[in-house]
Amino acid sequence: MERQQALPSSKSQDSEPPTPRSIGKAGSRDRNNMEDADGTLASVAQCIEQLRKTMSTVQEKESSLKQLLDLINTRENAFSAVGAHSQAVPILVSLLRSGSLGVKIHAATVLGSLCKEEELRVKVLLGGCIPPLLGLLKSGSAEAQLAAAKAIHAVSQGAAKDNVGSKIFSTEGVVPMVWEQLRPGLKIGKSVDGLLTGALKNLCSNTEGFWPATIGAGGVDILVKLLTNGHSIAQANACFLLASMMLAEESVCPQVLQAGATKQLLKLLQPGNEVSVRAEAAGALKALSAQLKDARRDIVNANGISNLINATIAPSKEFMQGEFAQALQENAMCALANISGGLSSVISSLGESLQSCTSDSQIADTIGALASALMIYDGSAENTKAANPVFIEQVLIKQFKARTSFLIQERAIEALASLYGNSYLSSKLQNAEAKRLLVGLITMAADDVQEELIKSLQILCNSTSNLWHALQGREGVQLLISLLGLSSEQQQECAVALLCMLSNENDESKWAITAAGGIPPLVQILEIGSSKAKEDSATVIGNLCNHSEDIRACVESADAVPALIWLLKNGSPSGKEIAASTLNHLTHKSDSSTISQLTALLTGDLPESKVHVLEALRSLLSVAPLSEILLEGSAANDAVETMIKILCSTNDNTRAKSASVLAALFNCRTDLRESNIAIESIGPVLRLLNIQSEQILIEAARCLAAIFRSIKQSQEVAKLARDALTPLVSLAKSSVIEVAEQGITALANLLLDAEIAEEVQAEDIILPITRVLREGTHDGKTHAAAAIARLLQSRHVDDALCESIHRAGTVLALVALLVAANLEDEATSEALHALASLARVKGGVTYSRPPWAVLAEAPYSVEPLVSCLAAGSPPLQEKSIEILSRLCLDQSDGLGDMISGTSGCIAAIAGRIIKSTNIEVKAGGTALLICAAKVHKEKSMEALNEANLIFEIIQSLVEMLGSGTLDMGLDNNSQESELERDMNIFKTTKERQESDSNIESFRATTSGSSVAIWLLSVMASNDSKSKFAIMEAGAIEMLTERISQFSSQVVQLQLKMTYWPRVLSVMII
Repeated sequence: MERQQALPSSKSQDSEPPTPRSIGKAGSRDRNNMEDADGTLASVAQCIEQLRKTMSTVQEKESSLKQLLDLINTRENAFSAVGAHSQAVPILVSLLRSGSLGVKIHAATVLGSLCKEEELRVKVLLGGCIPPLLGLLKSGSAEAQLAAAKAIHAVSQGAAKDNVGSKIFSTEGVVPMVWEQLRPGLKIGKSVDGLLTGALKNLCSNTEGFWPATIGAGGVDILVKLLTNGHSIAQANACFLLASMMLAEESVCPQVLQAGATKQLLKLLQPGNEVSVRAEAAGALKALSAQLKDARRDIVNANGISNLINATIAPSKEFMQGEFAQALQENAMCALANISGGLSSVISSLGESLQSCTSDSQIADTIGALASALMIYDGSAENTKAANPVFIEQVLIKQFKARTSFLIQERAIEALASLYGNSYLSSKLQNAEAKRLLVGLITMAADDVQEELIKSLQILCNSTSNLWHALQGREGVQLLISLLGLSSEQQQECAVALLCMLSNENDESKWAITAAGGIPPLVQILEIGSSKAKEDSATVIGNLCNHSEDIRACVESADAVPALIWLLKNGSPSGKEIAASTLNHLTHKSDSSTISQLTALLTGDLPESKVHVLEALRSLLSVAPLSEILLEGSAANDAVETMIKILCSTNDNTRAKSASVLAALFNCRTDLRESNIAIESIGPVLRLLNIQSEQILIEAARCLAAIFRSIKQSQEVAKLARDALTPLVSLAKSSVIEVAEQGITALANLLLDAEIAEEVQAEDIILPITRVLREGTHDGKTHAAAAIARLLQSRHVDDALCESIHRAGTVLALVALLVAANLEDEATSEALHALASLARVKGGVTYSRPPWAVLAEAPYSVEPLVSCLAAGSPPLQEKSIEILSRLCLDQSDGLGDMISGTSGCIAAIAGRIIKSTNIEVKAGGTALLICAAKVHKEKSMEALNEANLIFEIIQSLVEMLGSGTLDMGLDNNSQESELERDMNIFKTTKERQESDSNIESFRATTSGSSVAIWLLSVMASNDSKSKFAIMEAGAIEMLTERISQFSSQVVQLQLKMTYWPRVLSVMII
């Protein structure tokens, strides 16, 4: 009490005046006094204030320092109290400089304790503690040296990441001074050796000039001496420093070797030493053997190979754990690799030596060393020939022979685990993952189960059998399911992972799992298993449901949905994806409860990503009744409305996925895209087209494309769709091909509306469409072809559009799509439709080079069209005829060759002439047969005979004569008809060459009647059978009547055309 009353007086007279900051800190502590429940803050402040007094005795200062140290060591909040006091570190450093020896020792101890916190360590270092600590280290007092060494070690611990601190250590000459203190002959304790070498270990990596200073101070000899006489901590640090020095300064390696370090390091490697010492000694041997050939020879001569091998298996034999055990194993193995010429050589050598080992202990030790080598092997980092994992696997599998000792089998399993766990080596082995899982089960299984699993592993390794056969089919499945129950978590994970692999690879396994009662334990694992086991279990359940409706019903009755929803909410990203996929396989009917739970996840905080929840909802809503989806307040309606609202959210991934799911629903459900849900979705989706996110633009366009599939069925959709035209055209011109492709797809479906199609500037969009035809996916190319056909369907092809088509290379891009597609593929139909649209030119066009002229200029482009004509369906054949008939003028000979040379083509054309109701197809097909007959008359007629089509085609040709098409092109006051202008045939090559001289008398204009008469004349000249058929069909009477009707017109035309000579030739024949 008296002392407390005297404190204010002594404070006012004997202490230094407090700084404003310390007053502020003290005031702050006073204000928080109620929080200082145990009095730590007050006690720390009192100690510091006592130390600040100038008149305090040595005993008082020592007492205060002891009290402060006790507070730091026993009270958690003492560090913050000292750190908050601005005068604490300066006072302690001041006492370290000028106090008595006892005070210095206590001050050094307190400063060292403060360094446990990084912030305080920096304060201590910057407070100028290094010089007085070095002075204290040089004192003759063992206690003082120990205190100084502890403080130096503590303050050096952040040097690797503290550039300012490392500069201070370098400037103050700490390194030479410490080495000086470690010289042999100086009387310092072994504990001090450990602390000082520890400080040097802390400083070596980032202190400027550390290694030159070390070498100059005789560090090599000092360290080698410490290997013999030092404390275990000093020995471990000395080994570390030697290894680091040899790696940093290769020139010191001979000196280390000459100092006799090799034998000392090998001694430290042996049992009986601390694990840390053995690990660091192995590290030093690793560094030494990596640098010098002589060192490698020294190690071999000193029986180092066996020591290193024993070191690699020591963690297993001596049941070591922790980082030093791992370091011992890895460093010893790397040293062996250096000596042997690489880790590959070590592995091969150990594998080969196994075949010559005799004693069980020798075999076990060799396998143990092999396991260590396989664990750390990295083939990508090896310069030598890679190890052969197949050879190693076979050598290890042979160890499971009859009467093999338990130790050898145990080591072999350990080595196989290392082999299959090595990503580089396992990639070279078949079924490596299955083998890894089997080994995992073997290590944990009971003896009887272990024996069966080893048999399965041997089968899998010794043959080309798959996992199903290796496990002996259903028996193996039953064994795995038995391990799902009361087994450990790791065993459970391995068993369910193997079942997962089986269900992925083998259909028989799915019924085997079901029949063995596997569904209930799988569902239980889905509820209470580890994360990995839950994911694999969900995968197995999904595979079972996808395989059979009966199995799916069994899973559904096992009530797996709640567990899957939990995984969807709380699982890892891969777990959520698996859960969503499994729910899609499991839920084949609408379930309001499940839909409600999933909708709640969409609006809740978890999961953060709603992507997989949306995917799960897609499956349920795809089978929900339309009436339920449209019923306001129902679970299905709430889910769809929530999806539409999400389109306006702020999360890009969620918005994109919502648009994707809506697109999928509209694509698979015609009733949904023709409902008000589609109309309601258009506005929000259109707004997504203003967002600069590629993924959102792609999915928004995909959603619009799905809705626009029914644009003809809904006037409301067509009305709203007009607003999509401009942004979709802009999207189609995107530099990102994926975005452009989806824009074209949506645009193609939008163009189903003829009125909207007329509003499009065709020449503006041809180039983007053609780009997708060349660079897009197969589906994108199909829609691009459809877009062209719909674009040209209701418009004249003027000069500007024709030029755009030529410049873009659209025609050849369509032909390329034909080549890539199958005949049954929708792409073939759309490409032919587009080409037919280009060939089907409207009247009033003034251009000199039509779009389809490209086909004549590139004969190779005709072949896929002829193939479609020969083997395609009737609609494809008719489109092919429309296109090819335009080439009769410029490519008649080549076209004739190709048609007559393609099997089934003549018969296919004849069939369309006979059965088609389209006059252009009939006339075009007839023109194509004339081209074929022109170059291969007999072959063409023979093909018609073989198909038994002679009489039917003659009948069709005669009907064409009576159909009125004879009048086409014979009106003086009209231009050539469209059909006449496009389908012209020269009878000989010479006629084609002379056409520029306007020799019209040798040119046949192919209208319906004229080509019919021409082909009839060719057939009549072939054989008497054809003549008789023509007469029987009434052709003579028909021609006679026509001559009398048009005699006046013939006079007016001055017989310039070859029409009437052909008529007369038929009659004469």
